[in-house]
Amino acid sequence: MTYIGIDNGVSGALAAISPHSQIVSVLPMPTLKSRKGNEIDILSVWQWLEGLGRHKLTVTIEEPGGSKSAKAATSMAGSFHALRSLCVLKGLRWHRITPQAWQKELLPGCKAGDSKPRALAAARQLWPSESFLASDRCRVAHDGIVDAALIGEWSRRNNL
Repeated sequence: MTYIGIDNGVSGALAAISPHSQIVSVLPMPTLKSRKGNEIDILSVWQWLEGLGRHKLTVTIEEPGGSKSAKAATSMAGSFHALRSLCVLKGLRWHRITPQAWQKELLPGCKAGDSKPRALAAARQLWPSESFLASDRCRVAHDGIVDAALIGEWSRRNNL
C-alpha cells in the first residue's frame, strides 16, 4: 500500500508515503495557465500516479476551506473536484480530510497562524534527510510538499 497525501490547490503538492513511513516521491502541484490564472494540470497528476506503479494506492485529499477570498475558494473547490474525479476515474480508494483533522494529530497544540513552521518542524523530525524543496533552484521548503507528506503520513497512521 502506498499512501498519497494531496495538499489541494494550485500551490499545493502531492506526496507518496510507503507503509514504512518513507517518502517515495513528491510532486509540487503541476499547473497550467488558464483564462483566469492557473489551474491544476490533471494529466500530469495522472501520469505521476501511473509512475508509482501498480501497487495499491490510497489517496487523501485536503478539503478546501479557510480561503482568504472568493476567487481562492472557487479555485480550491475546482481543484478538489478535479482531483476527486481523477481518483474515481482511476478506481482509486480516496478520502477527504480537513486541515484541522490532520493537524490536530500531527501538530498537537498548534495555534492558528503557527501551522506552517510547526508542520515543517514535524516533517523534518519524521524525514530528516528530505529537503522538501520544489526544485534544485529553491532555497526554502515548499509548504505544499510538507503538508502533502504529513497528510500522507496521517493517512498511513490511520490505516485508511
